[in-house]
Amino acid sequence: MFKVQKMQIGKFTKLKLINLKTHEYVTIIPQFGANINELVLNKNGRNFSIIDGDRSLTSLINNKWFKGAKLIPFPNRINNGKYFFDKKKYQLPINFLSQNHAIHGLLYNKNFELEKTVSKKVSIYADLKYFYEQEIPGYPFHLQIKIRFFLTNKGFKCKTVIKNLSNVMIPIGDGWHPYFKTSGKVENLWLKLPTNRKIEVNKRMIPTGKKTLCNKFSALSKIEKHQFDTGFALSKKRGIMSTELQDKEKNYSIILWQETGKMKYNYLQVFIPPSRNSIALEPMTCNTNAFNNKDGLITLKPNQIFKACYGVYIK
Repeated sequence: MFKVQKMQIGKFTKLKLINLKTHEYVTIIPQFGANINELVLNKNGRNFSIIDGDRSLTSLINNKWFKGAKLIPFPNRINNGKYFFDKKKYQLPINFLSQNHAIHGLLYNKNFELEKTVSKKVSIYADLKYFYEQEIPGYPFHLQIKIRFFLTNKGFKCKTVIKNLSNVMIPIGDGWHPYFKTSGKVENLWLKLPTNRKIEVNKRMIPTGKKTLCNKFSALSKIEKHQFDTGFALSKKRGIMSTELQDKEKNYSIILWQETGKMKYNYLQVFIPPSRNSIALEPMTCNTNAFNNKDGLITLKPNQIFKACYGVYIK
């Protein structure tokens, strides 16, 4: 029922995991940060393309909006690229020049190794691996990253495992940066968030330490002209929390779910780019600037493992 195809996007090989019965599929670019480039899911016999990925090699490499990127070892911004950890000061490369921040981690364009693909009766998955070996002075640690991408009869799922191979404690975070779309502008879509705890930020988009209540999207509400580049804190109780994006005209909803609890995805970033053709719904393990404010920061002892999941389905 499932199979894998290999295609090219310029110099990169793109994996396509396919459900032969429903024609659902997900495409992954291992050589460019384990990027999720396309996702097509089925409802009542109709397929819907729901990920706004980069369609050309040029836009993929330019990486202006970090579409589909995996965000390791930190999601979102680190203020001025500087942080203190274990009484030491570190400087990360500045890759968001307009605000002078480090943003979205260090692996979004790295070459992940495809270990294997496995097809079963009700699912297919691809295992990817990357060893980070003190490649950047601002993050001089050793990590083993394993990512398993699933396509099942119930949608798409990602399981991430990060192991500390250093002989010291290390800071880590993880996240994903998908842009969801249906058709046309996002103004006509409806959004429901799993929390009302909005993270307040300063003019440079760095959290102030305050959280305020934002109830507008506690129930399904039309996005209209609403502007988003906003973080939200979720419940830290163990469980699953979901964000719903609904297209009433086409009669389906995109559901992004994320595991919450200790060392899980307890934060969500929502962002609408200037084009307003899509909306980023980003599961994150920690707050923006967590290497400094420690809000949700995960620290791993030598040989300790982080493991958590998120996924997408439509209803």
